[in-house]
Amino acid sequence: MDPLQIREDHQLLLLIGAVYLVCILIFWPLMTVVIWAVAIASALMPFHNYLSRMVKPSVSVSFITVWVLLVILLVLSISSSILYGNIDQIGTMVASLVRGFDNTGLASFLPTFTELQFSHMPETLVQLLLQTLLSLTSNVMQSLISIIIFFLSLSMLLFYGKQIWNTFMQMFSPKLYCAVEKMAEISSNTIYALIIVQISAAIIAFLLAIPFFSVLGVDDPLLFATLIGLAMLVPLIGAQVMILFFALYFMSLGATGSAVITLVVGYPLLSGWIDFYYRPVMMGKRVAIPPVMMMIGIFAGVPFLGIAGFIIGPVLVALAVTGYKILAEDESGTEKFCQGPGT
Repeated sequence: MDPLQIREDHQLLLLIGAVYLVCILIFWPLMTVVIWAVAIASALMPFHNYLSRMVKPSVSVSFITVWVLLVILLVLSISSSILYGNIDQIGTMVASLVRGFDNTGLASFLPTFTELQFSHMPETLVQLLLQTLLSLTSNVMQSLISIIIFFLSLSMLLFYGKQIWNTFMQMFSPKLYCAVEKMAEISSNTIYALIIVQISAAIIAFLLAIPFFSVLGVDDPLLFATLIGLAMLVPLIGAQVMILFFALYFMSLGATGSAVITLVVGYPLLSGWIDFYYRPVMMGKRVAIPPVMMMIGIFAGVPFLGIAGFIIGPVLVALAVTGYKILAEDESGTEKFCQGPGT
């Protein structure tokens, strides 16, 4: 290739790269929205490809985007209705838990409330929830714009994602093509595990919790099941923490038998088998890293990157592990990772 042509290619790449860099810097507040749109589009891309065989791609994209919106609205509305409709019961649970362990060594690990807050616990919880929501959505207009951009980005990525990716991959040499393709596969599988498997696990835990708490004799099994389902969305530790909360609540009421049943039967039924059987089976060989390392990625990503860290952290850990394996294979001369063109 002519040296001048190489320089022109480099200049073109620098120009395009500079444009993208400026876009990222200018629209940085929206990066969290874009990252989640990329993640969900990656998780739903196989379904879009399947649906596109039967209908036009534009119809498939519209169908998926609308259903994502409807599912989000449905889950939020049902969860909010159940939680707010039982705010008195939740307030009673929190107050009983704190009161029951007020004079024990566990008191330092529990939230502290004033007497006025104790006497109006439901209102206190609502105020805390509103304060949290306001801190997350201090700019209402920006929040609305972010929601609109999320769904526009999701539909665009579903429709043009494959074309964009193929264009991007054409720039690489055969070996680099193989490495990038392998890393992209691992990233997609990690995102799949974080989103699809996590949501299905939460649904299963919710459905199992309803009969369990009904047999246990709680006043509102639907509330307890909803709390378990929402907690299951937090990988590995969410359901365990909620089950422990229920057990401590029963103990604070003096219902030691219910507490023991919750730990001995409730944990294996609502969390244990899901964490140690269902998730591994569903993930299979899709994820290149063990669940513990995914958890490390989440714990490392969320404090520094906020809600986007839930996706970025595990993906970066998976890419680091995959990068090491690719380098080791390349150095040994096996190059098992390379299955792309030109190999």
